[in-house]
Amino acid sequence: MQPVGGGAPRPGPGHRLSGSLRQLDPAALLMLLLDADRPETVRSGARELALFLTPEPAAEAKEVEETIEGMLLRLEEFCSLTDMIRSDTSQILEENIPLLKAKVTEMRGIYAKVDQLEKSSTPAPLPFELPALYRTEDYFPGDAGDAPRTPSRRRHRHV
Repeated sequence: MQPVGGGAPRPGPGHRLSGSLRQLDPAALLMLLLDADRPETVRSGARELALFLTPEPAAEAKEVEETIEGMLLRLEEFCSLTDMIRSDTSQILEENIPLLKAKVTEMRGIYAKVDQLEKSSTPAPLPFELPALYRTEDYFPGDAGDAPRTPSRRRHRHV
């Protein structure tokens, strides 16, 4: 063994390790190499180390299942959202847009009628006639022979 870096012993060039021991974590390998003098101790230490380093499948499986359940829940929410958008889009395309087109056509007809009404709304001016004025002489004759009995349009000066 040769001291390396922090004084940890490493196998020398003539020391052979099995293939399974080469794949271990360096710290675990170091622990095994300390007891390398006794072959049975190495085997039991390797078994213990393998059991220690092997994760518990139930905990990992539970974590993976929870992750998958979360993903499936999100996928289901996404699918329901896309279905809702698809149905809203179908309703807009099949019902609302034709209804809007009909309303636009109707409004164009109303605008044309309003334009026609605005054109004919400027009537020709009527000739102005003065109203018939009532004269006092017509109702209170001062001289019965001079005053005509029907109202006239001329104004007379009252004296």
